[in-house]
Amino acid sequence: MRRRGGGRRIYLDAVWLLNLLMDGMILYLTQGLTRAKTTNLRILAAAFVASCIVPISVLMPGTWLTTSLGKIAFSLLIVTVAFAYVSFRTAFIQWLTFYFVTFAIGGTMVGVHYFFNSQVMVQGGEWITFSTGYGHPVSWLFVCIGFPVSWIFTKWRMEQIQAHRLKSEDLYQVRVNFMERSALCTGLVDSGNHLVDPISKKMVFLADLHVWKHFFSQEELEKLQTDTVLDQIDEVTEKYHKSLHLIPYQGAGSSGNLMVTFMVDSITVYTPEGKLTIDQPLLGIQHHDLAHDQMYQIIIHPHAAIKGISA
Repeated sequence: MRRRGGGRRIYLDAVWLLNLLMDGMILYLTQGLTRAKTTNLRILAAAFVASCIVPISVLMPGTWLTTSLGKIAFSLLIVTVAFAYVSFRTAFIQWLTFYFVTFAIGGTMVGVHYFFNSQVMVQGGEWITFSTGYGHPVSWLFVCIGFPVSWIFTKWRMEQIQAHRLKSEDLYQVRVNFMERSALCTGLVDSGNHLVDPISKKMVFLADLHVWKHFFSQEELEKLQTDTVLDQIDEVTEKYHKSLHLIPYQGAGSSGNLMVTFMVDSITVYTPEGKLTIDQPLLGIQHHDLAHDQMYQIIIHPHAAIKGISA
């Protein structure tokens, strides 16, 4: 937008194109969060419909579409064009998510704008840059770079929240009893963990060092490294020899290896339905964190809930 002699010149094509790209990215993110059924053609068509608010707002500033009720109706049209109708509830969630994504990205940009005091202004629900020519390079650079960055950040955070929620549904408090000691930790039921001892057929649970430090010293844990345990097994305290087991396993994309495990006294999983106790299971040592955010410290064998109170 350019001011000249008290008048204003609006570069409608540039603003319209920018709005079209932004609306398309918002709709793609909405689709990713809601898993809505759609096609690229529908997303493009919906983005075009959404971007039409730019010429409408400029050429017909008094139209009812610029009111709150008009914007709600217009957003419903956008969602209808973008996604296949499944049910009223699904469509309502898609509509709410569309607004949530818009506010999340817009809020990020407004916060950064006020932080850097860039020449970007919101007028009538639209982003407008003020300067001469096609806008000040800094202000256009802010919108063109800031929006994709805020879009990526919002997408990343939504995926993190969704993954956290899915993990939380399978998290339980777990107590490990071993050698007259006890460790309370958080466990995750991992449906991909089907490791069992080929001889005793006992289930193998996995725990990281946050659990094992309750039972071994740091020096002892260093001797229990998979690469060195065979050479230093005689140095392991004698009282642990009977419980020590080396379990063969093969991870994805790796050759066969041995896992250091101990037959602990019991593992108790505290579920909403009650306590689930597994007697004398094998617990493997993992010398790295099982979760980068330390959300859980032990992996629960999925068969534990199937085999009942004791296994």
